[in-house]
Amino acid sequence: MYYRRICFYISTIIYFSGFIGTWDVLTKLSFCMKGSCQVAASLAKPNLIVTQDEEINSVKAESTFKTHKIKFKLNEEFDEKTPDGRKVKVGNSFFLRDGKLIQERRWDGKITTMEREIKNGKLEKCILGKDVATRIYEKEA
Repeated sequence: MYYRRICFYISTIIYFSGFIGTWDVLTKLSFCMKGSCQVAASLAKPNLIVTQDEEINSVKAESTFKTHKIKFKLNEEFDEKTPDGRKVKVGNSFFLRDGKLIQERRWDGKITTMEREIKNGKLEKCILGKDVATRIYEKEA
């Protein structure tokens, strides 16, 4: 059991390490959201800063409009306040599946899933829920 946990921990660190760095937004596709805060947020071009300190990971979205940072451990549930002020439960926290970093937000019987994946050296973030949005980022040199 102990050996299995160590192997899982090491493979998780290796898998997650590809996401670490500062990512500049290149494009946004199909951003279909309503509401003044969400419209303003859709106009923002946030950079993503992904870091890891042992088991604690963080993702910071930084723009001129707003900065939002979350810290988490992979596969552990936590509470989050979203950039638009909603209090959500992040089930299973972030987890890795098929090379994608998955985040599920749950609130008031609703669910939004964010998938982050590295394709051809670019980070693609897909937000799946009532509306669908995709952002593509390029890693800073």
